[in-house]
Amino acid sequence: MQNFQFSEINLPAVLVAWVIHIVSGLIWFQPKLFGNEWSKLTGKDLKPAINWLVPAIIGHFAMILVLVILIRMTNAQDGMSGLFIGILTWIGFIVPMEIGELVWEKNPFRLFLIRIGNQLIGIAASAYILGAWQ
Repeated sequence: MQNFQFSEINLPAVLVAWVIHIVSGLIWFQPKLFGNEWSKLTGKDLKPAINWLVPAIIGHFAMILVLVILIRMTNAQDGMSGLFIGILTWIGFIVPMEIGELVWEKNPFRLFLIRIGNQLIGIAASAYILGAWQ
């Protein structure tokens, strides 16, 4: 491991990226964007369940924390380098996981696109912030 120290992490940048990741998802799933379509494809109510909030907040934070560690370990020094690392993680981790659900759970292709699009926007914006604000 390349002399990585947790003390090198810019905590305000992590918190802003974390909030951006959460907010981008909340915007993405607004009824007028992709929320109604997601609801139709999943057969689920669009209103977030209280039970979802704590695991989601923890999960989003874990994702941002791992992303900032990868950005620091690869020595990404600016927003575009951070964005590149974010897109690589999206391609390497998010898309294959969602492809698995597409194939094995027989999720509709449109739902696959909605879900990976949401993650692309959230990760890209967060990774850009983490790369730029060090």
